[in-house]
Amino acid sequence: MAYLITTVILIACCTVLFIPSFRQFTKDNELACNFALTMVATLIGVLLAIAISNYHEDEKERRDLIKLLHAAKAVATESLDYGQAVMAFYQKNEAGSETKNSKAQFFGDNPLPYPEYLDALMSQQLFIKNLSQESLTELSESLILMKRANTHRPELFLSSLNFVLYVLEQEQRYQQGEISLHELEATLREREAQLEEEGS
Repeated sequence: MAYLITTVILIACCTVLFIPSFRQFTKDNELACNFALTMVATLIGVLLAIAISNYHEDEKERRDLIKLLHAAKAVATESLDYGQAVMAFYQKNEAGSETKNSKAQFFGDNPLPYPEYLDALMSQQLFIKNLSQESLTELSESLILMKRANTHRPELFLSSLNFVLYVLEQEQRYQQGEISLHELEATLREREAQLEEEGS
């Protein structure tokens, strides 16, 4: 954007030489004016080339981020499905004779699957550089919560994993241009508020 603004300013400055009241000055200093216009035209060409190159680089990073988000969603979905199956098995076969110790022992022996792939993504420069601030914050908080909850608070683990999946889906929509940054932030805050109400 800075390159485009600079280009517009340079073009505006050069148009001064074509104002009728400056015609005599331009004639008297024709060689200097031609040299200045040539230099400005060259500079404008360079600035536009840089701006176009930066735009293409940003677009490539955005497309790569969308691919990573798609893979992250697949991993989160798989973990959620497996975790829900483990929880359903526990509730069907173990919950009837539930004590605090037996529940802790069951999930200690059968920990819910933590999506390690998301941790790997959170350490990648491409991922954290291009992710929206809101999504980055929510993902970081949820992953910390999930690490603490996967063996002794399975309901919280599954709820957090569900929210992580929702964050990834909304971020992907934002990166694809389907929703604005404002809409992304609003949907994430709304969903987080719903989860807090359900948990209280």
